[in-house]
Amino acid sequence: MGVIKVFSPDGSQLAAALMGAMAAGRPEPLPRQSQSKPEKTRKKNPNRLTVYQHLYPQRSIARFAGDDERVAVHDVARCQVRRAKPSDSIFCARRAWDQRAEAGYMKDIENRFQTLAEPLISGQSTISSVEDKQAVERFFALWYMRSRYGELEDQEIKLNGVSGENLTKEQEENLEANGYLFARTGGIVPARQLNGLWLQSQIDGYTRDLSSVERWGVIQPKSGEFIITDTPLYMIIPLTPKLALVGNAPDGMILAENLAQLNRLAVAGSQRYFLARDLSECPIDP
Repeated sequence: MGVIKVFSPDGSQLAAALMGAMAAGRPEPLPRQSQSKPEKTRKKNPNRLTVYQHLYPQRSIARFAGDDERVAVHDVARCQVRRAKPSDSIFCARRAWDQRAEAGYMKDIENRFQTLAEPLISGQSTISSVEDKQAVERFFALWYMRSRYGELEDQEIKLNGVSGENLTKEQEENLEANGYLFARTGGIVPARQLNGLWLQSQIDGYTRDLSSVERWGVIQPKSGEFIITDTPLYMIIPLTPKLALVGNAPDGMILAENLAQLNRLAVAGSQRYFLARDLSECPIDP
């Protein structure tokens, strides 16, 4: 899981309490209406803490943008389609995990995947190395878990046996920006810190499970385009409108009927929205 930095006069006590909270089990994914409002940063956010956290990378969404630099988003609840920039807040959680997670292990996973994706987009037709296969699986695990744990029921959690520190907002944000976990007076910790730890643990575990996947096929449709879901249920990772990685599939071309089946699976799993470059170009099996 890597090194976890803890700020406390008795760091071992806080670290033990955090590990105990994790061992107690992660919370169930929350329905949209149960979320609490995210903690605000200081005015003008001087530490540049990420408030809007993409569930699927903005860089990946941008590859689906049309000439207007927007993508087509189908709002499931409203049954409406609109054009949205890849930076749109609909694609984001709001401070659901801490900066240690966002700019640390999550960024590392995304960067490794994007490095892998570029040659595939440029024409590489297969994933051949064990390292590349692991990078795909780690990325899918990241997307899978973030899509399910992007909401917080409460913004603070009390840890037993921890006294905590009387920190100013500036001190807290400086610590978070530098990757530290901390406890406030009374053993209160920001829930996003625990969610960042929970996510890290779950991503590691799911990545191990995905190691049983035989291969990731590089798939191109003869006609039509892929849809991206907001909540992946199946091992489908769209790279561009015309290219995707599919678990346990051979490399190669697929027919429009096969694409329609994959798009139906993407739509079926979507909770809030699904997106594409142009939904009129995306066949969906009825």
